[in-house]
Amino acid sequence: MDDKSGLTPAAKIEKEQKRDADLIAMVKRANKGDKSALASVREMLNRPRGADLFGGNLAYQAELSLIENVGGDQLVFKEALGRKLAVLRDELAGPNPTPLERLLVERVVACWLQVQDADVRYAQGQKTCTFAQSEYYQRRQDRAHNRYLSAMRTLAVVRKLTIPVVQVNIARKQVNVGQAQVNATAAGNGALEGARQLPTNGQPLSTTPSPRVP
Repeated sequence: MDDKSGLTPAAKIEKEQKRDADLIAMVKRANKGDKSALASVREMLNRPRGADLFGGNLAYQAELSLIENVGGDQLVFKEALGRKLAVLRDELAGPNPTPLERLLVERVVACWLQVQDADVRYAQGQKTCTFAQSEYYQRRQDRAHNRYLSAMRTLAVVRKLTIPVVQVNIARKQVNVGQAQVNATAAGNGALEGARQLPTNGQPLSTTPSPRVP
């Protein structure tokens, strides 16, 4: 018995299969112009990841097409390649990526796959390809590589912009972290105390000590 639903494993599978069949039937009716079915589909699209369920994630669709093109009828190879992309995506995204970082990570992963595909096709065709074909494959490699570097560079720039900037004003004993300005005590062990916002003009304080007046 299933502890949570109270269903046996067989009954649970049967329930999921019926749900999938009903969903497919509803989509078919909506595609044929059934407005009542379309209303139900729209309700599902409003749910988290609902658009992905109905193919709205074109980046994922493109990834599947690339994997299919690379792997052909080798099912295990395609499963391994899909898993590799998932691992690469998780490693690049990190624990708390921003929406923009997630989009850029998807682009980096897609470009990585295109680069590897271009390299493999060039390597496999070296013995039989003509000079013109070799030139074509190398141009494809170069273009895929440039897009790959551009995607990684953009991701790195975006992440760099999100890192808080720390500035120290020795003369005024102030530490600026991002948009916050903290005053340091003049005595003791140099602990920080108090805080106030930067001026509205957003100009950071200079890190150069102010000249001493004789």
